[in-house]
Amino acid sequence: MMDLHPVDILIYVINIVVLFILLRLILWKPISRFLSARAERVASEIDDAQKARLEAEALGLEYADSLAGIEAKGRDMMRESQVNAAKEAEEILTEAREKASAMIVDARERIAEEKDHAIDDAHREIARLATDLAELILKREVVPSDSMSAAEDFFQQN
Repeated sequence: MMDLHPVDILIYVINIVVLFILLRLILWKPISRFLSARAERVASEIDDAQKARLEAEALGLEYADSLAGIEAKGRDMMRESQVNAAKEAEEILTEAREKASAMIVDARERIAEEKDHAIDDAHREIARLATDLAELILKREVVPSDSMSAAEDFFQQN
C-alpha cells in the first residue's frame, strides 16, 4: 500500500486551496454574474408577461364593453328600422286607400256619365222609333223636330 507522508498531505492541501482560489477567481465571478443576469432577465420577462396579461385582460374588458355597446346600437338600429318600416307601410297603405277612393269616385263619375249618355241615346232612339211609327201610322213624312219635342215632353212628364 501506499504510505501517506505529511509532506504529501500538505502538498495536496496546498494544491486544493490554490485550485479553489484560482477557480473562484477565474470561474466563480463570471458564473455568478451570468446567473444573476439570467435571474434578472427571467424576473424582467415575468414582469413583462404579467404586464402583458394585465393589458390583455384590460383589452378583453374593453372589447366586451365595446361589443356590448355595438350590440345595443345594433338593437337600437333594428328597432328604428322596424319603426320606420311600419311608418312606411302605413304611408303606403294610406296612399293606396286614397288612390282606391279616387278610382272609385272616378269610376262612379264615369258610370254616371255613361248612364246619362245611355239615357240620352235611348231617348233619341225612342224618338226616332216614335217618328218612324208615326210616319207609318199617318202615311206621311213627319219632321223629326216635331217628334223630338213631343218625346221630350213625354219624358219630362215621366
